[in-house]
Amino acid sequence: MRIFNRIVVILLLAGLFVLGVYMVVYAFELFGYSLGSLPFSGFSNGLQSFANDVERGSIPVIPLIILILLVLLGLLLLIAELKPPAPSRVRMGSGTYTTRRVVEEEVSAVADEVPGVLGSSVNAKAQRRPGAQVNLEGRVRRGDDVGSIRSGLRSRVQEHLSTRGVPVSKLNVKLVEADPRQTKTRVQ
Repeated sequence: MRIFNRIVVILLLAGLFVLGVYMVVYAFELFGYSLGSLPFSGFSNGLQSFANDVERGSIPVIPLIILILLVLLGLLLLIAELKPPAPSRVRMGSGTYTTRRVVEEEVSAVADEVPGVLGSSVNAKAQRRPGAQVNLEGRVRRGDDVGSIRSGLRSRVQEHLSTRGVPVSKLNVKLVEADPRQTKTRVQ
């Protein structure tokens, strides 16, 4: 959205620059052009009648809807431009950062070592405050005790990441029952 907003602003500023150059040329009668030679009578009459309609409160419905939509579009574009971008790196402490991929690899390595977990997939998101939001999906056998595996997995991941110095602000653990033959971990 930022790119679209910047293109719109660049085009708007370029148009204002060109309009300003024309106004300076016509206002100071440079190069033989004068303000009196511009065909503004039709435009100014239409603008004046529109302003009179606004003063009386009798704006036609279509222009009113268009004006409201333009205001809402401008507000949405302003909000989208002012919203800061999502961080690309995970803040560990004061001035130290790591990539999301490193966090994902660390969590995946620990999750695959937990007894009962056949495989895992990890997604880490960087946040503005220190730490990462980690979504961990572990695959377990059908019929295993999901509650104990989940609590063991959660504690092992948090313990491992705290020894590595990577804070986790939120750890979501989801366990899915899977067929052991379709996982990457060999079952003995």
